[in-house]
Amino acid sequence: MIKLVCTSLLLLLTLFSTAQVGDKFPMLIGQLVNGKAVDLPESTEGKYTLIGMSWSKKAQESFESWVNPAWSKFVAKTGMMDELYDINLYFVPMFVGTKKSAMDNVMKRMKAKSDPDFFPYVLFYKGDLKLYEEKLKLKDPAKTYLFLLDATGKIVHTTSGRYTENKMLEIEKIILEN
Repeated sequence: MIKLVCTSLLLLLTLFSTAQVGDKFPMLIGQLVNGKAVDLPESTEGKYTLIGMSWSKKAQESFESWVNPAWSKFVAKTGMMDELYDINLYFVPMFVGTKKSAMDNVMKRMKAKSDPDFFPYVLFYKGDLKLYEEKLKLKDPAKTYLFLLDATGKIVHTTSGRYTENKMLEIEKIILEN
């Protein structure tokens, strides 16, 4: 009996922790460095999209750990067989709560100090976090959350935390299978 209860609880926990897989990614309107507005997932429909999101300084290391590997694989295509990938890529720093006012200064610093080739892949969001916490199960401000969307904007895979090769291999596998 105890084994059945434990198994049921484990199954229920798994369902709730991955509840967003299969759902449409909630609308998120952000701004590129050049001021252009981008509507996720609407503007990405037609091909796979990888979105990395974080909203806290605590997640900076985690966020940055994904930038070079994802850029190299999906944009620069520096690895063997990387030319097989044709996906959208967005890194979304989220400015929420008292941090909203910092967004313009961060964008200016990025524009002055970063490689302009990277600008189309960074989407700045300023607004409320509550919808995304609920819909995407964002819980830990120290983590980066990644969402792989299919060509229709439906979430087909999620992961969080620092970059690892295994996490990237799982993303690649899903993209190549379809």
